[in-house]
Amino acid sequence: MSLDLNLLRTFLSIYDTRSVTRAAADLSLTQPTVSHALGRLRRHLGDPLFVRSGTGVAPTARAVELALVFRRAVTAVDDAVDADRVFDPATSERRFRIALSDVGEATFLPRIMARLTDRAPRVSVESVPMQIDRVTSWLAHGDVDAAVASVPVDASGHRTLVHRERYVCVLPADRPPAGDRIELEDFLTVPHVAVDPALGHRQADAVLESMRIQRRIGLYVHHFSTLPGVVAGSGMAAIVPAQLAALWGERWPIVMRELPIDVPRFDVTLSWNEEIAGTGAAAWFRDLVATALDDADVEA
Repeated sequence: MSLDLNLLRTFLSIYDTRSVTRAAADLSLTQPTVSHALGRLRRHLGDPLFVRSGTGVAPTARAVELALVFRRAVTAVDDAVDADRVFDPATSERRFRIALSDVGEATFLPRIMARLTDRAPRVSVESVPMQIDRVTSWLAHGDVDAAVASVPVDASGHRTLVHRERYVCVLPADRPPAGDRIELEDFLTVPHVAVDPALGHRQADAVLESMRIQRRIGLYVHHFSTLPGVVAGSGMAAIVPAQLAALWGERWPIVMRELPIDVPRFDVTLSWNEEIAGTGAAAWFRDLVATALDDADVEA
């Protein structure tokens, strides 16, 4: 049995959505049809490919290997078919996937979607929660079309500077330190809430560690979006990007102060895999993201 293109598309949809039901919806097929296609793939390849995991399915090791091969094959066919046809964002119904931390979702996604909905009203976007130790693999396998990260990402394609940013300290508005900068003694005395290092924001703590200074961590959380409510209500402090702190200051009773130590500014970069997403629709999406963020870029 040969593997036709529709089987490869079915495999990739299940791989991307981690769900037979969602894959069927994305492909505009019935769930039994997708299940039948998956059965054909399993028999031909001699591997389960996907196993039950929570509310969905998880790929086997063999499926992870095949995903890159299948995606390249489908992309090559699509590029060949579309060689003489210009991607039309006004009519396309394509879904793009971009890896973002929740900082990126709060500060960048509104700009991206404002530009996208104006130019491609039928296109959809899936924001994939950033895992900094996995994003290189995601790009290499085509699991995401692009990624916005605060640390360098080892992508085979190019990286474009999106924004230069700095870290600041946020504290409750009812007990603000005097001046624009929090003193080191106060910084070390107040308890802090810190975010999961997997989000890629360890630069400030790395500087503290190099100085053999340890802040007092009272709470670890997995999302930046948790921080403003905790800071405002508990008397704790947090280290966050300045742009996010400014956004929170408009909505929460918190204040921003410069850190008592010198932490270098960091680059937020847009990364992609040139081999998979270097042309066509994926390149159009990448350029739209870069333009949307450049339009609103302000030196923090």
